Amino acid sequence: MNKKISLGVAISLVAIGCAITFVLTWTVSLNIYNSKISSVDKYDDVYDKILQMDAVVRNNYIGTPDDEAIRNGILNGYVGGLGDENAAYMQPNAFYQNQQIESGVVTGAGFDAYEDGSGYLVVSAVYLNSSADNNGMRPGDIITEIDGRSVMLMESGTALERLSGEIGTQITVKYLREGDIYTANLIRQQIEIESVTEEMLDGKVGYIRIMSFNQKTAEQFARAFNTVLSNNATALIIDVRQNSGGVYSAVKPMVNRIIPAATVASAEYKNGTVRPLIETDSEQQLDIPIAVLVDSKTAAAAELFAVALKDGGSAVLVGTQTAGKAVILTTYEFPDGTALTVPTATIVPSRSEPYNGVGLKPDYAVELAAGMSVDYLEHDADTQLIKAIEVLVYDPAEPE
Repeated sequence: MNKKISLGVAISLVAIGCAITFVLTWTVSLNIYNSKISSVDKYDDVYDKILQMDAVVRNNYIGTPDDEAIRNGILNGYVGGLGDENAAYMQPNAFYQNQQIESGVVTGAGFDAYEDGSGYLVVSAVYLNSSADNNGMRPGDIITEIDGRSVMLMESGTALERLSGEIGTQITVKYLREGDIYTANLIRQQIEIESVTEEMLDGKVGYIRIMSFNQKTAEQFARAFNTVLSNNATALIIDVRQNSGGVYSAVKPMVNRIIPAATVASAEYKNGTVRPLIETDSEQQLDIPIAVLVDSKTAAAAELFAVALKDGGSAVLVGTQTAGKAVILTTYEFPDGTALTVPTATIVPSRSEPYNGVGLKPDYAVELAAGMSVDYLEHDADTQLIKAIEVLVYDPAEPE
């Protein structure tokens, strides 16, 4: 039998429910607020010290403080205090350039560079068929002047900004290489980064080199992969030496062409949660022997690609121990256009031992001759490539 309650009792029950909800919400909010206040409070002495230092500088320093440079120095100092080489604080221009590189389409003179702390810029990458490439620039070149102005006299970040500009405009750079000075007149262009190349070697060995992983790489790899298979390759060498990685999303469609359905690797987060990172769904496995060339600069997505083929496709690794960068980097953009990148998860391979901070050990350890560079090395002088061909064609019984 249903019982009726009066309107007053109903209102009272609703009021009590609202009060309980308010108390619970207020308690949770207070706990969150207190945790944030506690986090801020522990830096009170730092803020006070900065104010004290600033007062000393304003009253005594004979130079003119650059407020923007000081501000950026403080922020970079915070990130530096993490002691993690994978963490970075980026100014708007640097963040924009990073987004371009990840997209696979860049605008510029055809090279990337970084400030090395000496005041100069060091070329870190030269894009194939770009203005810089056609003018003979190479990774490792040290830029000393831009448009007739010494890089040493520019404020931090200004030299990198000067490299950008409208498509079709010219930029003149002077750079050092092994003590010699060179001048290059470059044209700013829009360039689709050519991150994959292929060729057929003697003995029907297909050779694919992957220079980086961006949003165009999987598509370029598909074309290269189909090309070597259409040329009846009986073995495959994939070269990821000097490849520092890039976007992890490119890895799945690439390994999906080679290994059968599997969970290639998982990501382990700060709270202990483990989630699949790369899962393939192919029903076929490439039935020709594969070797992956690696070295100390093979990192991040390139390492994940290598370990995926080793664990899921029985590929052998040839070269030297890799960088050991097995972390997921997450970038957070701020309203002023700056951005912060920090590691938020560790990559755990499906079969191999965890390699973050350690690197992948090659099955066949082979060094290049002293002074040799992968980017400018002829095949007949490439001891690592020669070893990979030997392994695939003559099939030694055991790795060295």
